[in-house]
Amino acid sequence: MLTIKPFGAFVAIDGFREHGLVHISALAPQRVEAVEDVAKVGDEVWVKILSAEAGRVSCSMKAVDQRSGADLGLGGGGGGGGNSGAQRRRAEAEEDLSGMTFGKLQPLDHAPAEADEPDAPKQKANFATSGKLAEDANKVNGVVLKFSEPADAAKPSKHWRLYVFKGEETLEPYHVHRQSAYLLGRERRVADIPLDHPSCSSQHAVLQFRLTPKREADGRETRLVRPYVMDLGSTNGVYVNDARVDTQRYVELLEKDVLRFGYSSREYVILNADAATT
Repeated sequence: MLTIKPFGAFVAIDGFREHGLVHISALAPQRVEAVEDVAKVGDEVWVKILSAEAGRVSCSMKAVDQRSGADLGLGGGGGGGGNSGAQRRRAEAEEDLSGMTFGKLQPLDHAPAEADEPDAPKQKANFATSGKLAEDANKVNGVVLKFSEPADAAKPSKHWRLYVFKGEETLEPYHVHRQSAYLLGRERRVADIPLDHPSCSSQHAVLQFRLTPKREADGRETRLVRPYVMDLGSTNGVYVNDARVDTQRYVELLEKDVLRFGYSSREYVILNADAATT
């Protein structure tokens, strides 16, 4: 016995240049949990050659009596006891067949149905939508978005800006007038405005522009494209002017409103650039 492995043992065989492998299932007639239970390096054992192809020699210990070296007729043909093993197997097969009846079909036994038991109602076909088509249509770069734009989504005509402040430092503003919605979050495959703070969610919030009616102080009703923000079920929330907003609900933003996301110290101020120049 040369080496021990979890799957078996390698042995040196007289007359062979290659080492033979005794798989763990061929070590002993009983089930072997660990190779070390039945074999140790340096042991001299009897093995039976099962196959020798392409330089790989497969062996069996359980096919040989380890005391006398006699072939037990297990694990492949060949060897002194091969014919007797084959004869035993044929005799067992004939013995098994002798007790069988051919040419007759036996009726199956069915338990009598209870008279009072009503028939189970048949399940009707369900033609309701599964939502998979809408889910596939709402994917961007292989990521399913957590929101769908509302029917009144509209691209703004005013030049809105989202100014970013980190303490006393002013960062580059975001121009948020070129599309109707902007996704904010840590997932950069879909985020229009990345949020890198660890307290922010992968899809944290959406800045959505909507064409909505509004009753003015003088009683007139106007329809304008206005900015809204919606928390997409984030873990640590969306704050407008330091007040946490409800999730999955659009909240209208007014000019100069301050937004914060999660526990990030960055503040985002929404401003209308057209109003600043007039």
